[in-house]
Amino acid sequence: MAKVTGPLFSLSASGQIAKTLVFGDWKGIDIVRKYVIPANPNTAGQQTQRGYFAAAVEDWHTDGFSAIDVAAWNLYALAQKVAASGFNMLVKLKVDCAVAAEAWVPLVVCLVTAIGAAGAQINITGTVGSVVHLFWGTSKTSMFNEENMVDTAGDYEVTLAACSATTKYYFYIADQDAANQARTGIYSFTTTA
Repeated sequence: MAKVTGPLFSLSASGQIAKTLVFGDWKGIDIVRKYVIPANPNTAGQQTQRGYFAAAVEDWHTDGFSAIDVAAWNLYALAQKVAASGFNMLVKLKVDCAVAAEAWVPLVVCLVTAIGAAGAQINITGTVGSVVHLFWGTSKTSMFNEENMVDTAGDYEVTLAACSATTKYYFYIADQDAANQARTGIYSFTTTA
């Protein structure tokens, strides 16, 4: 790979020339390199991994996420300080879960109601019989308080009563069952005076 200034007598260049040279940028530096056809041995392991990835992408579209759920996944990605979207983070977690041969429990349609000075009522839909916990705090990167959520036929609920007035709280929900994995993005709410 060669570093170039003024490639092809221009300010920048990208693309290939006659399947011999490829122009582009790498970390903001203009480069030129030899054209290479990427190898694709299409092994059984690759096919398995691609199947995990395809299933995770399909689940993003069919699990029933509300706009609030998508915003929570995007906030989770932002809190991870990586260049990724909520979609990227969910796909990563689901692929990791599939590789570990564990079941993923979708947690969708989170509702925060009865927000008052004393706290809030939080509901989310999941799979019946899961062991679901809510982790919460006043920062999107440190949610150390934990509450058990009550299963009412697949609709999980909890009431946070130990909240302060006019304070912004962040929370996420995770399945703590040994055989399952699940989590949500990071939601937030602000209590009233």
